[in-house]
Amino acid sequence: MQSILFNSIINITEPQFAQVLESAITRHHSFNAVTVINNISNFNFENTHVAFYQLNSSPISLELLQLTELAKHLKLVIVADSAQLANLAYEIGAIDFILTTANSMRINQCFEKLIHLCPLVNAHHQRHLEEQENSHLIVRDVGKVRLVDIEEIVWINGAGNYVELHCQDSPRPILHRETMKNLTEKLASKGFIRIHRSTLVRKKAISELIPTDCGDYKVILKSNAILNLSRRFKMNLEGILGI
Repeated sequence: MQSILFNSIINITEPQFAQVLESAITRHHSFNAVTVINNISNFNFENTHVAFYQLNSSPISLELLQLTELAKHLKLVIVADSAQLANLAYEIGAIDFILTTANSMRINQCFEKLIHLCPLVNAHHQRHLEEQENSHLIVRDVGKVRLVDIEEIVWINGAGNYVELHCQDSPRPILHRETMKNLTEKLASKGFIRIHRSTLVRKKAISELIPTDCGDYKVILKSNAILNLSRRFKMNLEGILGI
């Protein structure tokens, strides 16, 4: 396989699942293109890497022969509405078998299997994950995982092993389980500076600095939020803002 991304075809007779699968493929970063076909006999499989094919309950011998040959040249995923066809799917040479009732998690598991079977695509996948990690914070909540774009974060305040992420256009802070020390190291290259033991702020968000009588500063943000700069972290602003 020369392509870094998968080109795929789908031949699914169940309309609802066909739509779900096509949408999932289109959104996934490891797929380059998807083509919907109705007949594998007349399709040119050159430059195609993955085929999703729905097998009906009573497949004919010619169909099975075509699929067996197809599995020799690309990665075949058999789809069916009955689990009883699973053994037949693997006899054909399919690398996975999924039901038409499969949810998005099961479809993603299939995608992960495809990715790990191809070194080039897997390498691309790992680079994508690294880019995601460098551009987002992964916030885990009950029953879900949220990706918070670092560019949307304005300032952060911490308490123990948790921090509150204050983002643009967000009425409430987002609670995130991570220490201020870890975030300071992670976000230093993203333009964030430490101004207090429990406060991290994006430098570009600062509008004004007002000295106080006790030697500290009031940090005024462009959003009109007011933060405290303690003397302990004064050198951070002196080095970056030249004050």
